[in-house]
Formats: sequence, C-alpha cells, structure tokens
Amino acid sequence: MSAVSGSDIGSPGARAGADSKGWMSTWQTVVGTARYSTDDLSIDSLSSTGGSLQLRGEKKAKSIGRAVVMRQMDATYSGDVYGQFRFNSGSPHNDSVIGVLFSAPSQEPPTPKTAMFAICPKRWGSNYGMIGAGQKVAKVDMGAACEAFLNYLVLWKLENLPEPGKRKKIQLKMWVLNEAQASHFKASNFSENSLLEASRGSEKEQVSQFTSVTIPNSKRTLARGMVVSLFNFSTPQLYFDEIHLSATGF
Repeated sequence: MSAVSGSDIGSPGARAGADSKGWMSTWQTVVGTARYSTDDLSIDSLSSTGGSLQLRGEKKAKSIGRAVVMRQMDATYSGDVYGQFRFNSGSPHNDSVIGVLFSAPSQEPPTPKTAMFAICPKRWGSNYGMIGAGQKVAKVDMGAACEAFLNYLVLWKLENLPEPGKRKKIQLKMWVLNEAQASHFKASNFSENSLLEASRGSEKEQVSQFTSVTIPNSKRTLARGMVVSLFNFSTPQLYFDEIHLSATGF
C-alpha cells in the first residue's frame, strides 16, 4: 500500500495491497477498526512486500469485540487450492479468535461458524487453532500454542474442491509455523510430504500446529464473488500480512 502508517483501510492509498490480480474489490472494513501499518511481518528466507494490516476489535465496556475486514474474489477455484497468511498478535485471551474466512456475500459479517471455510490458528476457548466448514470442524489438540508478539506463517490447503453446483469428497488442511519452522520448510519449498511427516512442537524441524478434516459429498467450493475476510475477536494488537491464494502450490 502507498499510504502512511495508521491510515484507515479503505482510504486512498490503503485499499489494494501489493497486487490486485484475482480480486474483484479492494479491502473494506466491515466492523471494528482496520489500519495500514508500515511494520512488516518479515520471516527469514521468505519474500515480503512491506507493511501489514492492523485489525482492532470493537471496544466494549469490559472486553474487546470483533473486527472484520474483507475483499471479494475475482476467480473460481476447483481441485486443489493452496493459501497462506502471516500474523502477529499481543497476548490472546481464552476467548480470542484469529482467522481467515471464506464466505458468500452477506449483509451480516461472517464468523467461523457461518463461513464456508474457516482457517483459524487460534480458536475460542483454547490456545490452539481449528479448521472448519460449517459444522464440520477439526480442532488442534496438541503442539505449540502461538506466543505473543511473534510472527507466524499459516499454510492451508483445500483438496478436491468441486466445480460450482457439483459435489465431491473434499479435505481441509492447516499448518501453523513459527519463524524458524517457516525458514526450515522453505528450503524444501514447503513440500507437503515434509510438512505431514513433521511432529508437533516448537523446534525448527517440527510444525507448531496441524489439523485436517475430510467432508464427503460436499458442495462447498471457492467461487468468483465470494468474500475473503480477516477475522479478529478479542485479540489485542493483531496484525495480518501476505495473504495469498494459489492453484499451483504454497
């Protein structure tokens, strides 16, 4: 973005990010506060375009509410879809939620429960994350919880997505990597076999978190016009960066 640090997302210079290819709209704040920051969530050996998006929840009397910023997709995906994003936050609460959501356009802001797909490295009621599609949810129950003020890379894969209107057995996968792990697996171009073979933990040869879920006979897919949302609930000082989707790999 070409804005000064602290500019509201959606204002001139703070709308499109580094690349508008594959997007139908610019970034727009739906609820809460979203601002451009010049702080970059950099990770050794990974490229970065500079800057990040700070997402602050609504201020409540005794708590922090939710914040959502979204952008509309200009492409339809079927088969395998790969994605990644980076985040950094302050100390999360037990009920904090951090995620990237995919949903149909609606007048109501999406939540992990209502989204078509939800990729959440931090879920409500736990220090770990989850990945889900409506009522089908896979929760992380072991590994290393994300720590405050550290950069993390989240990799996700949606397998065998059907064309719109058709049905297939699909699978969702999510990995959460700390900086050392991200640099380690970058050396193998984030080979899926290497990621799947790694144990859970905080050492560089491990993955901090992993989970997957299979959904038979599903119509869920990623279609043109759907909305990608960055979601924050009750998480202080949350930053997102480098949000990517690809049909070819991580």
